Amino acid sequence: MSPQPQQWRNLLDKPRRMVVDGPLTRAAMNAAKRVGSLRHGRAFHPAGCTFEAEFDLVRPGPIGDALSAGEYRAQARLSKAASTPGRFPDVLGLAFRVHDVGDTPLDVALATAGKRPVARHVLMPSRSFTRAFYSSLLLYRAGERHVVIGAEAEPGTPDVPADVGAVARAVPVTFRIAVAQLRGPWVEVGLLTLTVATGADPHFDVVRNSVPGLQPVGWLNRLRGPVYRASQRGRDHASETS
Repeated sequence: MSPQPQQWRNLLDKPRRMVVDGPLTRAAMNAAKRVGSLRHGRAFHPAGCTFEAEFDLVRPGPIGDALSAGEYRAQARLSKAASTPGRFPDVLGLAFRVHDVGDTPLDVALATAGKRPVARHVLMPSRSFTRAFYSSLLLYRAGERHVVIGAEAEPGTPDVPADVGAVARAVPVTFRIAVAQLRGPWVEVGLLTLTVATGADPHFDVVRNSVPGLQPVGWLNRLRGPVYRASQRGRDHASETS
C-alpha cells in the first residue's frame, strides 16, 4: 500500500524537524552564543549604526491585512556582516522595527542580495549602503501569498560607501520598501526614512517580533529565532563577566 498524503507530509517534514529541533539547531545556537561572547556583542552584523526612522505604508494591499496604511514610528539599523574595515565591501544589512502595530513591534531584517527572482535569495557583498538592493532572502506569508521583502534607496540618493562611520552622517536617507512573490515583480508598498543616528542598540528578532498577517515561514526561518536568542545570551554573559 502506498503512503497516503498525510504520511508523505510526515515523511517530508521529518528532515526539517531533525534540523530545527535536532543537532544542527544546537550546533548553530552554541556557535552563535560563543561568537557573541567572544565579541562582547552581536554574533551577526556586529558593526552598525542605529537610527530613529519613519515608516510610511502607502500601499498595504500586497501584504494583505497585516498593517493599515499610514505613518508609523520606527527604528532602523545599517550594518556590515563581517565588519570589514573602512569602505571594504561586505554583505550589508538593513534591519528595521515598526512600532505601534500590535502586541509586539514588527521586525524586518534584510541583507544585500540580487534583485531578480533567483538572485533575491542569494547574499551579495556591496561597496555602498545606497547603491545596493536588500532582500529578506527567505519567505513571508502575507495573506494567501508567499512573498519576499526588499528595499533600495530612492533614486537620486547620494552614494553612501560601506563605512559605518560615513553612514551615521548621511541621514536623512529614504529606502523604498517592496514585496515580490517568488517569480513576480517587485511592488512598492512604502517608504522607510532614516532621520537621525542614535546610540540605541535594539536586538531585532524577526520570528518573535512579527504580526499575524505577515509571518516568516519555512524551517530556516524557524531556525533563526533560537540562534538570535543564543547570540543575545552570549552577548549578555560577556557583559556580566567583563
